[in-house]
Amino acid sequence: MKKYLLLILTVFFISANSQIKALTEDGKEIILFDNKTWKFVNESDEKTLAEIKDNDKIFEKSKDATFLMKSKKMNSGIYFNPKKWKIVNGGLTSPFIDYVFNNVSDPNLFAISGSENAPVQTLKNIKDIVIASVQRNTDYFRLKESEYRTINNIKVLYMNYAANTKGIDFEYVGNYYLNSEGYSSVTAYTFGNKYEENKIELENFINGITKTEKSTKSDIVEEVIYTNPPPPPMIKK
Repeated sequence: MKKYLLLILTVFFISANSQIKALTEDGKEIILFDNKTWKFVNESDEKTLAEIKDNDKIFEKSKDATFLMKSKKMNSGIYFNPKKWKIVNGGLTSPFIDYVFNNVSDPNLFAISGSENAPVQTLKNIKDIVIASVQRNTDYFRLKESEYRTINNIKVLYMNYAANTKGIDFEYVGNYYLNSEGYSSVTAYTFGNKYEENKIELENFINGITKTEKSTKSDIVEEVIYTNPPPPPMIKK
């Protein structure tokens, strides 16, 4: 399992070319898989790509999310339940990543919190950057939903999307928070065939995003070494 996940680790940082791509008669790009199935490279509806809904519901962190890990670079952090999730050493060296998490009960559930001091202007810009990055680094992409939400008294962009690389389906949910310093994100994800049964658990995790003072050295805890999870595509401008 560890070898398998280590192999997946690299595919989100480089363009994946393991599948055969072709064009339909009307010029739409498709990807051909080894099992003789195929998908459109981008199955997102044009309206879904362009539109960001407004969700008036007020979201809060789970009551059992009592442990706070602060960002090392921004005034933001993530509340989580340490009995359900552990901070792990994912072997990731990206400057965007603050912490990598793995679910205690199901090692196929992963999460990453990250931040960057970058002059991104709006949450809509964040959406465009994420989509461009995912499309560039995966074989298949489908944006399922994006909306503005209020979570723990901060406005965030919520995104749900699916991607395939090297023939493996993944599904992601993420919250993106923007302030004068830059942006922070919390993304949780799993394999495509495990998403529906774990959707609530993944969304509960990302709802731990919060505004707080950035961490100091005394805030940092020792990381627990687990297997290396496949990371979501990082934002690249």
